[in-house]
Amino acid sequence: MFKSLSQFWALNSAQKKWFVRCWWQFAIWHIRIQYLPYHWWKTRLFNSVNRNSGRSLPFTLQKAIQLSEMAARHHVFRINCLRRCVVQQQLLAEYGYETTLHFGVAKQDSRLKAHCWLTHQGKLINDGPEVVSTYTELKLAGEQSQQILAALR
Repeated sequence: MFKSLSQFWALNSAQKKWFVRCWWQFAIWHIRIQYLPYHWWKTRLFNSVNRNSGRSLPFTLQKAIQLSEMAARHHVFRINCLRRCVVQQQLLAEYGYETTLHFGVAKQDSRLKAHCWLTHQGKLINDGPEVVSTYTELKLAGEQSQQILAALR
């Protein structure tokens, strides 16, 4: 715990602000996904609009992802890949970053596993290639998307 707090206090003010924004958005999205019907929040998931505010991030895209991952790891809720991707996509869109949400599946011990990740300009930004390569990417449409999202909840 002390190490985590010292890491937080070592951040500059812009990084702390981003961390806190991510942390709160994770809480909001966790509650949406956990307790609201899929049809209430799915449009926000698949219609990520570039809401460029004209502002630019005061640090690199990599640093923004790193800070959001840190916020996810130190959250009171279990923040899975879906919650991470949705929050990162939403917040980055505010700064003009167009990201693509990808879904994949893998079979492990006769069970189907699902995972999601983000790319920006065709490059993986929030996961490792060694993880993503173990999944077969899906092109989702209609009912299929609801089944995959149910597995990620």
